[in-house]
Amino acid sequence: MAIELNKQLMAFVDVVKFESFAEAAKHRDMLPSLLSRNIKSLEDKLGVVLLKRTTRALSLTEAGEVIYQQALVLKELEDKMNNFAQNYSTAETGLVRLTCASHLSRNFILPTIQEIQAEYPNIRFEVDYDDRRVDIIKEDFDMAIRIWKPQDTSLIGQKLRSTNLVILASPDFIQRHGMPETIEQLVALPSACYARLGVVRDKIQYYDAEDRIQSVSMNPLYKSSSPESLIQSALAGMYYTVVTDQNLSGEIERGELVQLLPDMRFPFEPSMYAVYPNRDLSFGARLFVDKLKQRCAEIPVIGN
Repeated sequence: MAIELNKQLMAFVDVVKFESFAEAAKHRDMLPSLLSRNIKSLEDKLGVVLLKRTTRALSLTEAGEVIYQQALVLKELEDKMNNFAQNYSTAETGLVRLTCASHLSRNFILPTIQEIQAEYPNIRFEVDYDDRRVDIIKEDFDMAIRIWKPQDTSLIGQKLRSTNLVILASPDFIQRHGMPETIEQLVALPSACYARLGVVRDKIQYYDAEDRIQSVSMNPLYKSSSPESLIQSALAGMYYTVVTDQNLSGEIERGELVQLLPDMRFPFEPSMYAVYPNRDLSFGARLFVDKLKQRCAEIPVIGN
């Protein structure tokens, strides 16, 4: 009802401004008869007559003059709000607040920010690197970058890239322990796995030859909440480890790490998403999503 009242008040302002229902209707791209009904509806709601109508002229009643002046104040406020919203959505400046897991910084978040600020130095970024599930609305973040599609239907999730699990070891590790040919040989070897806040990912789920999901336990001698630390432990030749491919930075291509059991298929298929509360993103936030998606497209998914 309030929205309809506001529309009718703005129509009333135009009628007074143009001193004609026909001209005001043309300005508002509507039929004069419909505009006349809107003004009559406004008068009925307010319980007063706003306009004196004659065949040749329109004039304000005493009540109409008072309401017209108040409607002008409302219109000025509405114009200011619209201008602010338009400037905010197109301004090449401002602050973008992000939250994401720390392991996404090196390959994705920081390079994207650097690319944007090279072209738009007045766009500022504040990034909270945290593995916890953040309430982006309550904590006033523009968006979160997550490895799972949001379950909250009030949030928008834009997929950025698919990811795959990879099992990795260094050439030195393979030289000492041999190249495992089966999953049973693999899990007998010393490993490093992810663990955080009581969640320990020390099992490998995979599809067997008959497409059934199987699960085997690893033999972790090192547990860490940092995927980068797991990769470093594999590079040191201490263990094999299992990580998602977005954590890699060319270690396989450079021969520093070797993918073990590369034909193994996993039911675990996470994807990277940009998650935000609504589609009215600022210029900087929209630009970040677009640039990050471009960067994700340039980094091939291992195993695809």
